[in-house]
Amino acid sequence: MSTELPHSIIDNPHEYHILRMCYEVKNNGCESFLDLHLAKGDLTRRLRFWSPQDLEIEKGFPQPTSGMQILDVRSHQMDGIGVRVSDSEATLGAITFWARDVIDLENEGADVDAVQAESDD
Repeated sequence: MSTELPHSIIDNPHEYHILRMCYEVKNNGCESFLDLHLAKGDLTRRLRFWSPQDLEIEKGFPQPTSGMQILDVRSHQMDGIGVRVSDSEATLGAITFWARDVIDLENEGADVDAVQAESDD
């Protein structure tokens, strides 16, 4: 039986609010991504979701969603899908989508500003 467990990328995402969301669509054979910057107090987390699909943004966004969850869905064995972002409380302003994977930009050595500069060219 498939289960949806909390992804290890971040503890308690429902405690964070969204600072920034940027969806970079690549049409040149490169992989699209969605960057999500989350804040809790003085802590900021920058996450990148690779190959996002079925993005839904509900009315009320960008108000904080108290039910945001990031789930590890690799056990579902869906082709190209390993992560689900959803809202467990169905609050207004929820964002939901599926993705191939998620990385922490602070720990992966990626530079969001360099990626942005490339996309502006």
